[in-house]
Amino acid sequence: MSEEEIFQLEKRAFFSKTWLFVCHQSRFGKPGDYHAFDVAGISFFVVLGRDMKLRGFHNVCRHRAYTVVRKSCGTSTRFSCKYHGWQYDDKGGLVKAPKFDESPGFVRDENGLFEVKLIETREGLVFVNFDASTMKLPFNNVKSHVDLGNCSWVDGMEVTCRTNWKTVANEFSNQAQWSQSPFGWFSALRKSKIVRLLGPLSSIKELDDDLWCTMVLLPRSSSEVIVRCDLYAKEGQVAPAKTLEKRKWMLEQELMAVTKSGAEEKSLTGQRYFAYQCGGRTIDLFAILAQHQRSEKMAKRKLQPAIRLTGTADIDTEAEALCDALEGAADAPSLEMCSRMSSFPHTVEW
Repeated sequence: MSEEEIFQLEKRAFFSKTWLFVCHQSRFGKPGDYHAFDVAGISFFVVLGRDMKLRGFHNVCRHRAYTVVRKSCGTSTRFSCKYHGWQYDDKGGLVKAPKFDESPGFVRDENGLFEVKLIETREGLVFVNFDASTMKLPFNNVKSHVDLGNCSWVDGMEVTCRTNWKTVANEFSNQAQWSQSPFGWFSALRKSKIVRLLGPLSSIKELDDDLWCTMVLLPRSSSEVIVRCDLYAKEGQVAPAKTLEKRKWMLEQELMAVTKSGAEEKSLTGQRYFAYQCGGRTIDLFAILAQHQRSEKMAKRKLQPAIRLTGTADIDTEAEALCDALEGAADAPSLEMCSRMSSFPHTVEW
């Protein structure tokens, strides 16, 4: 398999059904605050509703899959698709669908945004899972070993690393193991800085006594990963601007060094291996990929857990005919071809 084929397999077998840390609840100060993310092409956003509950949604309009949220962050309790004006509320419900509301058989309640499973821990850590099979998935409570409940976000940045995501993930794992080792040569001279994994794509590290940083990997391709770095200060503590800029510069230099070492390592070995500790056991990525690949061979098709199946081909044909007719396409089929009640009670991906 090529590196790109392996990356797509990782997307189907790993990213699509693993609990992933994305941010801390302090990023959401008031109703409507939202943040958008992209993991291996899976675009989604997290928003704080007016009921003060965090929810995650796929960043895809149910009409024709156009992007709903276009900024990386902002504040809004309404999200509109610019293609045909479909509008959604902060609970993902469809509140406006021009020309469709009066269409026979169109059920507004069945065409809201696809929700992403989201869990917020007691420490305020926000995790998501894209698996569409069920909304009830077991979650191994990941602890940061840091009282982030008493911290608030103060600054952040994104660093683009031209390397495979596993290169940086391995570095996160190595740092976490080193920080917990009692045999470091400096252990007798100074207190070791805390570094902990928050799942396979993220870590939290102590920068200073009152300053922490979460680092989240957002893989883009087999050779590029975005690293989201967010800095948090303890409540009541003010981090000087010069200190924040220095820490951000140091984090960027660290990531660039990892990127360079990863390129050198690949030139020598030709491959990258990745495993991490979770819940007292080792999670082996290769084993997960091999199992998923076996399942795909048995099914004789690619298994993509994050994709929502909305109905049969007939339903999609009806939806397409309705869209074309409402847009006034010259060669659109007649609406008479669409049965009035037929299969529209099913959830349709418009």
